[in-house]
Amino acid sequence: MSATIKVERLVNLTVALLEARRPLTFAEIRRRTGYYSQGDAESARRMFERDKDDLRKLGVPIITRDVAFGDDVGYLIDRRTYELPDLDLTRDEVAALSLAVGMAGVEGMRLTWARLAARSPDPVALPAPAVRVLIAADAVESLADPIVYRSTVAFTYRAQTGEPARRTVDPYAVAQRRGAWYLVGHDRDRDALRTFRLDRIEGDVDVVGEAGSFTEPPKFDLAEALQRPEADLVTLTLEVDPASRWAVEARGGERSSSGVDPAQPAGPETFVVHAFDPERDLGWLLGLVPAVRVVKPPEVVGRVVDALTRIRDGHASGESAAGPTGGTR
Repeated sequence: MSATIKVERLVNLTVALLEARRPLTFAEIRRRTGYYSQGDAESARRMFERDKDDLRKLGVPIITRDVAFGDDVGYLIDRRTYELPDLDLTRDEVAALSLAVGMAGVEGMRLTWARLAARSPDPVALPAPAVRVLIAADAVESLADPIVYRSTVAFTYRAQTGEPARRTVDPYAVAQRRGAWYLVGHDRDRDALRTFRLDRIEGDVDVVGEAGSFTEPPKFDLAEALQRPEADLVTLTLEVDPASRWAVEARGGERSSSGVDPAQPAGPETFVVHAFDPERDLGWLLGLVPAVRVVKPPEVVGRVVDALTRIRDGHASGESAAGPTGGTR
């Protein structure tokens, strides 16, 4: 039996039971819906029982009542249980829903906005402002086909120095490590196996080779390729204000015995944070400024100053600053 036909039958049965002013017997349901008309009464009854059970599993509250002046039982849906209560939305909640509807499309928008506004004690003005959201292509998705079909790709990559360069790579795999996504492949420009952080890829990933343009080495080990030397991780020394101590402690920060004045427990304290990744964790650190200040190492101090300078310059010029490692575009 077609699934579409069954869905249609379930919907019509639901509508019939919702519109009933009194419990409907099985014979009345057959007449109203036009279903369950098999010549074999037992087969028709079994189909109805299956449909009734399916609706109940979906949360439709079909209840059974005795029918007056008869031996049959009747069925109906308790509207008070089935229907959602009226929404008590504030003006701000209606405005947020209107914004979400505006982002979804334009067809039938005025009617939808009117319905939303009617739910608010303080209706918002119609129509809602136009909304446009630009979403960058996902690097993971753009690399899926080249990895599967073994096609060489090219992209602009920003190295740790901050300088972008064009790279041509045979992509072997994409994997996640320490909260960041990496592409592992053979860098044709350097003729060596390399690992690339996807959040450093700028712009589109272009397919520059035909399918089957390279072969993955038989001894390729993804886990080994993703291993980064511990030298990439550093130990931070931070000066932390009281309000942000919990955030540093949650990250594994430990109070340093040096620089703590017991006579002034409410003042800033020195914390040490181990295994800090200057690339991955810089955003966390910037989110705590100015309540948290980096004392050392100097390279992390420089990264924080550089990121804050770019943010300041971006706001001063009316541009929007990108993430702490992404620069201003």
